Amino acid sequence: MEEKKLVYFPSLSSGAYASPLTKDMEVAPGVPYRFWDDRVPEEWRYKYFLMTAGHLYKKDDIRNTWGLQDTLVFGDSGGFQIATGALKWDMALRDRIFEWLEHNSDIACNIDIPPRVMYEGRFQECLDMSLDNFKYFESKQTGKTNFLNVVQGSNPVEFKHWYTTVKDMEFGGWCIGSSRRLVDFMYILALMVKEKEFDKKNNTWVHLLGISKVSDFFILAQMQKLLNKYHDNRITVSTDSSSPGQYPIFGQVVWSPNWKDQVFNMLYFPKDGSNLGYPKTGNVPSLINHLGVPHFTWDIVENWSTEAVTRATYHNLYMYVYTRDNVEKLINTCPLEVLAELVPNDLIQILRSMEEMFESSDPIAVYERYRQFYVKFGGENVMNIAQEVSREFFDYTDFDSVDVKKLKKEQKLLKSNK
Repeated sequence: MEEKKLVYFPSLSSGAYASPLTKDMEVAPGVPYRFWDDRVPEEWRYKYFLMTAGHLYKKDDIRNTWGLQDTLVFGDSGGFQIATGALKWDMALRDRIFEWLEHNSDIACNIDIPPRVMYEGRFQECLDMSLDNFKYFESKQTGKTNFLNVVQGSNPVEFKHWYTTVKDMEFGGWCIGSSRRLVDFMYILALMVKEKEFDKKNNTWVHLLGISKVSDFFILAQMQKLLNKYHDNRITVSTDSSSPGQYPIFGQVVWSPNWKDQVFNMLYFPKDGSNLGYPKTGNVPSLINHLGVPHFTWDIVENWSTEAVTRATYHNLYMYVYTRDNVEKLINTCPLEVLAELVPNDLIQILRSMEEMFESSDPIAVYERYRQFYVKFGGENVMNIAQEVSREFFDYTDFDSVDVKKLKKEQKLLKSNK
């Protein structure tokens, strides 16, 4: 079986970029902003896209409207919009979103209720509501869309309880939410490896919701490499973000990935740059010569118009794809000892820990051994559940061996070194 590649889904179905998609506008003569369209020369055609039910569920045929019929579409179920209160939750909404996802997407998350924002501190309620939704999706799915199970939480204890509750449901893979801190994601990965989750033949996809930092691409490319190696090239890893369209709101254009600092180097254009002495002719420089480059000119950016935001979004998308491609090339061809010349040592330790998890009979022990690197590189996530209450519901077996005093001392040391 051919090796799977890490997939990046741009989440640009709402906001400023949605208008050029709806109106089928051109970024260059004869070339649409719809970067997946067959009118785009093959070299620059990118056939991946994320659509959000939370914004688009009332537009029943949006996939056909935007010409996405032969593009791989990921459907976000709108759980975040429910958590924020932007969508009012009821059973009728669930029915409509399910039908919308089956009609408009190839891969999709179940409707989960994240224990965040309006539902902060209501973990068990969120799990109960989500489980009810998952059972509904499990019984209704026809196979037209590959629905993914979802795991949520705000610390390892919650993640383990949620996972244990839903893990036996029949879906095509996993969507991992709320894991914005590296220490959480690494625990979920260790847990799934320990539980032999990736051995299950029905699991063909793992999606990380909303992460796309430079370091995220390294970690996810490493995960893809290891899943290919140990699970017969059967499982695809993917992520998504709206970042290409978010940066231009603040006048930022992605210039290049910075491997050593693990950030994107940016060009910055203030909203009124008329007194900065921009060139009167020519285009904004770019590392890659995509089709929009000759038409992203200095007169457009001078006052940072709506057109500038849209063109910058188009450019940023291709820089994200460029970053994904080059990270995957580095991960697949460079031994970690060689890669250490290019990226931070802490990131090397994280990538090495992932190799050890897949090779170990006790991945949780590997997680605990490397935990200091996850915290140092990606920040801490404080376990804020009162143990005298939560022990009634959660199994702390994996955590009782952790030296809490030592971890607190490590955390204090890390803060003092910042």
